[in-house]
Amino acid sequence: MTPSSQPDFSPSQFTSTQNAAADSTTPSKMRGASSTMPLTVKQVVDAQQSGTGEKGAPFVVDGVEMANIRLVGMVNGKVERTTDVTFTLDDGTGRLDFIRWVNDASDSSETAAIQNGMYVAVIGSLKGLQERKRATSFSSRPITDFNEVTLHFIQCVRMHIENTKSKAGSPARTSSSMGVSVSNGFSESSTPTSLKSNPAPVTSGASGSDTDLSTQVLNIFKEPANLESEHGVHVDEVIKRFKLPEKKIMDAILDNVDLGHLYSTIDDSHFKST
Repeated sequence: MTPSSQPDFSPSQFTSTQNAAADSTTPSKMRGASSTMPLTVKQVVDAQQSGTGEKGAPFVVDGVEMANIRLVGMVNGKVERTTDVTFTLDDGTGRLDFIRWVNDASDSSETAAIQNGMYVAVIGSLKGLQERKRATSFSSRPITDFNEVTLHFIQCVRMHIENTKSKAGSPARTSSSMGVSVSNGFSESSTPTSLKSNPAPVTSGASGSDTDLSTQVLNIFKEPANLESEHGVHVDEVIKRFKLPEKKIMDAILDNVDLGHLYSTIDDSHFKST
């Protein structure tokens, strides 16, 4: 990328329009922030898929498996449709395409505040195959303080140094094991709390369609107690409710992930409704 194509990260670029857009919307939930890896676009583009590279296998950066990712950059090429919004994020190290599924009014409000030329913080996930990475946004909000851009890149450098120092001779770890918590700052995350509710089991007939099962699985994640849980629901809890094979439940969960209804939180076994 030539220098002329790189975004200008000077404080003057944070216009009054961008400040007004941030103030006019409710504070973003920044969903998935409890195990989020601060990364640059180049790190995401260079990420390698772990294992055999099969569908659903996590991507690895500096020897650490990614759960959720956080990037900061300028929005370009925003396209709004009825069910989703797509945009390209440019952080000066590269460009990455995002899709944000629009499921309710809060999603519409949040995406409406994001306009071309704005600097935003995006939390999302990276799925797909090595050749076809797919970035999904869970949360995006305008940045109104230039210091947050600087802080983000400092966090990226710190994570890179910590991970590359300790990865020699050790297997890939998950980002949740790094204890990273990112919203507007950088702090140590707390130990995940277990699901405290114990609702009645869900029964599902063997003749039920995959679509019906996906909907029933999604409904569990939408239960009030599970929506309030910071880390979401463990896959084992869902399996206990349905009393079905793990593969069948995981297929239903991953279907909902692909549709933007669920996202992974602290590891690949915890999921939460968007």
